[in-house]
Amino acid sequence: MSWRFRKSFSPFPGVRLTLSPSGVSTSVGVGPVRLTAGPRGPSFTANVPGTGLSFRHSLTGGSGGQPSGDPARDPTPTSPQPDPVQSAPELQEIRSASSGILTTPGLAEFKSLLERARQEHAEIVRELGQRRTEESGAVGKFNKWSNGWLFRRLFKAKFEYLRLAAEETTARRTELEQQEQLARLQTQIDLPPRVKEAFHLVCDRFTSMAKSHSIWDTVGQRTTNRLAERTTATRTVERRPVTFKLGKCELIESEWSVPHLQNANGGDIYFYPAFVLYFVGAESFALLEYKQTQLAFAATRFIETDPIPRDSKVVGSTWAKSNKDGSPDKRFKGNFEIPIAEYGKLVITSDTGMNEEYMLSNVESTDAFSNAWQALAKAVAAGV
Repeated sequence: MSWRFRKSFSPFPGVRLTLSPSGVSTSVGVGPVRLTAGPRGPSFTANVPGTGLSFRHSLTGGSGGQPSGDPARDPTPTSPQPDPVQSAPELQEIRSASSGILTTPGLAEFKSLLERARQEHAEIVRELGQRRTEESGAVGKFNKWSNGWLFRRLFKAKFEYLRLAAEETTARRTELEQQEQLARLQTQIDLPPRVKEAFHLVCDRFTSMAKSHSIWDTVGQRTTNRLAERTTATRTVERRPVTFKLGKCELIESEWSVPHLQNANGGDIYFYPAFVLYFVGAESFALLEYKQTQLAFAATRFIETDPIPRDSKVVGSTWAKSNKDGSPDKRFKGNFEIPIAEYGKLVITSDTGMNEEYMLSNVESTDAFSNAWQALAKAVAAGV
């Protein structure tokens, strides 16, 4: 006897993201009928197969936003931490706004689909765990009787009941495993040729940048009081080591391996071909369009008290305690020189509140990645 069960659920059909000069549109459906949400608002589209005829009905209007300007370059030295002897003000935290408000309008519909798919998937996964536990108990009891000699002969009705129960729990588990696969939202991203080419270049440049000897997330900063702190640094920062790598986010079922930037005090950042994903967790994430996201590069000088990374340049030196003109302050006994290293700085911002800053030891590879990213952003904006 074979068992077949089907839990009531609604897996989503394939989701397609399409780039155009006006922005990113999200469409859901199979065959000739699709529901689309994009810069011009939601619409219903139907195609007549084999005729080239199509029908589009707009449901509401849509609107978009304008990007803001790039952050300014920072050519001045920085210091990793304040002098412990000084009573300095606290650092101002560098972090993005909450994930609930970061999503740009053009991707709101796609985010809604991801949230609904995640909830459906999580529900099935929870029930699947319960069914696997039930199956383990039922199959284990049946096998125990089956491997014995006395009980399965004396209590034939009970033995048959255990056999049917084991088959039923196995069937339920198999059915839920199939539903778990169906409930994953498969995302197809349609890219124009130049966008695809630009994205592949971004991945190449990112892979080279990720090999930098040292990568830090700058999580706090303040302006120094150069006179009181006896330093040539104009800015004091707090930084934490992080890693960059190509990877996939658990939230999105896609063929793409994309640049993944670890974040020390917030959501990780993923650069997908059509959007930027800010990912704190499965229940806290945001989607941003490239046209409303900015990435700026600057070569910055840093007063380095730790060992100099092997792929960085020493561009000068200063004193642990210095006068305003940069000369050593002779009032401090044992005053010593500190090297100044040149690092690459990336600042990622958005109109909706993203605010992240990274420092990398390899200036050239960071600059090359920034240039590739700018080219991708322009290609996405042009939709070609």
